[in-house]
Amino acid sequence: MEKKPEGSKSEKKERRKFVRVSIYAITRYFCPLRDREVGVQTRISDISEGGALLVTFMEGVPVGVEVKMSFVMPGKANLLVSVEGVARHTEVLEKDLYRSGIEFLKIKKKELLAIREYVALKTPKS
Repeated sequence: MEKKPEGSKSEKKERRKFVRVSIYAITRYFCPLRDREVGVQTRISDISEGGALLVTFMEGVPVGVEVKMSFVMPGKANLLVSVEGVARHTEVLEKDLYRSGIEFLKIKKKELLAIREYVALKTPKS
C-alpha cells in the first residue's frame, strides 16, 4: 500500500474563508469547574461557515466543551442564528480577555447559507 507523503494536501484540513466581524452572541456551555451551565455574552471576531472565533471576558471557553450560540447574522434579513459547536482552542489575549475557536457541529441549512452569503459578500475579490 502506498503511503502519502507527510503534509500532503489530503492530510491538511481545508481552510475555509472567514471574515472579520463584530457580532455579539449569547454563548452557553457546561462549565466543568463550576459543575453547571454558564451563559455569557461574547463577541464573534471572525466567522466562517465552519465556525467562529469568540472573544470572551474574565475566562475562556474550556477546550472540548460543547457550546450553544445565538446571534443575529448581519445581511439582507438579519437572521437570528442558533448553532451548536465545540470549543477547539482557547488562549489568553491579555488580562481578562480570551479568544476561543468554536467549530460549528449543528447548524440549520438556512443559517449556514446566511453565513456563507455574508462571508462571500465581505471577502475581498482578487
